[in-house]
Amino acid sequence: MDQLPLLGPFSLTVTELTRYLRQLFESDDVLQDVWVYGEISNLTRHTSGHVYFTIKDSGAALKCVIWKSLAMRIRLPIQNGMAIEARGAIGIYEPRGEYQLYVSAVRSAGEGQLYQQFLKLKARLETEGYFDA
Repeated sequence: MDQLPLLGPFSLTVTELTRYLRQLFESDDVLQDVWVYGEISNLTRHTSGHVYFTIKDSGAALKCVIWKSLAMRIRLPIQNGMAIEARGAIGIYEPRGEYQLYVSAVRSAGEGQLYQQFLKLKARLETEGYFDA
């Protein structure tokens, strides 16, 4: 007969768990210097100077942030629908418990496939008269 453990599993608060996960992410060398390919959506240039966006592919999405100090130096004019490779560190924004990429470099990878599909659908709907007054 199996004996019950003297001490059962302990519980963590949401804050403790999120902080633990953030520390795990920050101690992983791969996650601290990673290039991620995806298509930009939800691009927002905040009044603070920070740039927020999502990069996505057909299966997932990743929130990204470029801090003001770096955003002013990036020469690539990023925009929605653009395919990019973003370099940075994966971290967790504790107040929302969300993981995101803190971007340190961006390079163009052309026009995104999802954006191209959107443009084709839009063109087809226009020819079918869906946007007529």
